Amino acid sequence: MRSTLALVRRVLDAAAAVLLVIVLALTCAQVVFRYVLGISMPWTEELTRLLFVWLVLIGASRTSHMAIDLVPMSMRPGPARRTLEIGATGVGVLTLLVLIRYTVDLLEIVAYDRFTALGISVQYLYWSVIVGGGLWIAMSLAELFVRRDPEPPTIA
Repeated sequence: MRSTLALVRRVLDAAAAVLLVIVLALTCAQVVFRYVLGISMPWTEELTRLLFVWLVLIGASRTSHMAIDLVPMSMRPGPARRTLEIGATGVGVLTLLVLIRYTVDLLEIVAYDRFTALGISVQYLYWSVIVGGGLWIAMSLAELFVRRDPEPPTIA
């Protein structure tokens, strides 16, 4: 299971890296075309924004939820510390589920909206929240339940 999780992490990292390179290339091309060649490319701005949102949410799925871990980290490994870790992950997962639930409602509202220059549906922007949130939930739960390496003994 640990090797599968490592593979998923690598795939997410690779996807984020590819998106970052594309965003960088589009931004550089937009600057060169606008200020050097005097040609406007409005579609690059929209595509950059769309890909950047996907990049952020895929990258976020690779991280832990922000948490104040002063109390759990000061405790010895055991049931109480584990309960706090599960509780913190539960709050994060619940928050993401609420975000995904309301994003699904927004998909219906923007069903007929299109990006001006790209001509594609704005739904692609909102799908990033659903996919990224789902990945974030899956990774949070996997990190919680995959056996960690034993912690080194502490000197008291």
